[in-house]
Amino acid sequence: MLDRSSSSIAALIQPGRVHRRVYTDPDIFELEMERIFGRAWLFAGHSSQLAKPGDYITTELARQPVIMIRHSDGAIHVLFNRCAHRGAKIAPLRSGHAPRLTCCYHGWTYDSDGTLLNVPVPEGCARSFDTRDFALTPVPRVGIYRGFVFASLAKTGLSFEDHIGPMKANIDDLVDRAPDGELALDAGRHRYVFEGNWKLQVENVLDSYHVPFSHASTVNEKGEQFARREGDRHGAAVVDADKSRTAAPWKQRRSYITGNGHGWTSNTQLDDAKRSSPAFDEYRRVLAEKLGAERAQQILTPRLHNSLIYPNASIMGLNIHVRVINPVAVDRTEVTVFPVRLVGAPPAMNFGNIRLLNVTHSAASFVQTDDLESFVRVQNGLRSQAADWVDISRGLGEEEPDRELNATRELATHEMVVRAQYRAWLDYMQQAA
Repeated sequence: MLDRSSSSIAALIQPGRVHRRVYTDPDIFELEMERIFGRAWLFAGHSSQLAKPGDYITTELARQPVIMIRHSDGAIHVLFNRCAHRGAKIAPLRSGHAPRLTCCYHGWTYDSDGTLLNVPVPEGCARSFDTRDFALTPVPRVGIYRGFVFASLAKTGLSFEDHIGPMKANIDDLVDRAPDGELALDAGRHRYVFEGNWKLQVENVLDSYHVPFSHASTVNEKGEQFARREGDRHGAAVVDADKSRTAAPWKQRRSYITGNGHGWTSNTQLDDAKRSSPAFDEYRRVLAEKLGAERAQQILTPRLHNSLIYPNASIMGLNIHVRVINPVAVDRTEVTVFPVRLVGAPPAMNFGNIRLLNVTHSAASFVQTDDLESFVRVQNGLRSQAADWVDISRGLGEEEPDRELNATRELATHEMVVRAQYRAWLDYMQQAA
């Protein structure tokens, strides 16, 4: 039985190391669902997925089914996907269109804001029955920034502005690349499940140390040739097999943290302002035409590679996509990857971005499969009781302030971002229900 006291939870996290139980103990996982995913601001979806009233998507927040739907007045509602009568899921599909939501079990019908509209055979209801008491339950709190919709299952806690504030610039960095200033997550999705703890994927998002080794087949000399053919803009490290080191440019990349578990990695080699291809040149022209040459130049020199909005959302600015991490069990995680379309960009530009994503981060891609293999091996390796601790000490004590970005920075091959995630983890986990 897990000791839920603050001191016992704190004992699992020490400077530069984490107890293996945080990845393997089912009781700790259940506490995470209650104290982290049951409280934090979780990415629920994007407004572009709800193009018109009645459009909806479904997902799970802390393993609880929810539906995000656009109402007739244009407002977005996030509701628990559960009939107020006998509890059946109202919307069974991942996405769809339904101006009215009707339960398949007994036909109760709801408006797209959750209001109960109709109860068949109403004479069977009690005299005191009031439809206002049986609306679909809304998720307690919802926050939206530039189309990114977040929800919290807790009625009180850190405000959305205080949670997302430092990361608004990271969202801006991506949205501003669209000539029309909007993104669209309407190009389908990739979904995969791996047999490992959710934190392995969260840590990996900002882990630059693994890239030249886990992805050696992609970033070695042959891999670079492949990348150039596919239009990849990684500018990835070259592995020196004899000296086991990365090329100098890779070492220049930095990681940044801003509190609340959030962070990002810098982009030292991607300079879109210098790129040239027929599709990209047309995109550059359209961007400059709509925003001006100077602003277009700023946008085409992005500062970000990956961003993590803790605990469940990743934005990749390189081969652009949004990745959502959904814990299922202590050793099972579902991940959904949404390609991003830049609204107003030439079709060829968006097609190229999506094609690149299919090659790098789909479930059967060249890059993502390497990570999934590592996650499974870590989960299996941590079954060993030969040692209790997992080391996350690289760069410990070498953090430095970045006053311009109001952040703390360190070499991206260090593990500052992982330690920051566990500070946030501990803050959530030590709060009693």
